Amino acid sequence: MSDYGRRIVVDLPFEEAVAVLRRAVRDQGLDVIARVDVRDRFRRELAHDFRRYVLFEVWSPELALEALRQDLDAGTILPTTLVMYELADGETAVSAREPLFPLAAHAGWRQHAPALATMADHEAERVARVLATLTRGASLRQGAAPAA
Repeated sequence: MSDYGRRIVVDLPFEEAVAVLRRAVRDQGLDVIARVDVRDRFRRELAHDFRRYVLFEVWSPELALEALRQDLDAGTILPTTLVMYELADGETAVSAREPLFPLAAHAGWRQHAPALATMADHEAERVARVLATLTRGASLRQGAAPAA
C-alpha cells in the first residue's frame, strides 16, 4: 500500500504490462472507460518529455448502476483509477486506488449503505485480482526465459 492506494512493481516491459493489465481488467468483468497517455499529453500540451505513464479509469457497470440508483452524486467516485509507469530499471509500477474511495473506508458510510459497501468490497477484490494477474504475468515471463 502507498498513500495513494495499492502499488506493485512488476518485472515486465511497459507495453507488455499494459497489455496484461487491459486483459486482466476485462477478465475481471471491469470496463476501461478512459485511458490517458500522460507522456503524450505532456508532449503535446507542454512540449515536455516524460517517462511512459498511462492512467486508466475502470469500472463495473453493475456497481455504477447500483451506486447511482442510491446517490446520483456518487458518480464522482465510481471509476477506479489505475496508473502504470515505467521505472528506470525497465520494470513497471502499477498503482490502484480503491473502488469508491474514500467512502469505502468510512465506517459510517458502510452502516448507512451496507449493500453498496459490499459491492465496493467485491470491486476491491476484482482490482486485487487484476494486480495479482500482473504479478503472475511477470513471474511466468521470468520462468519462461529462454535457456542459454
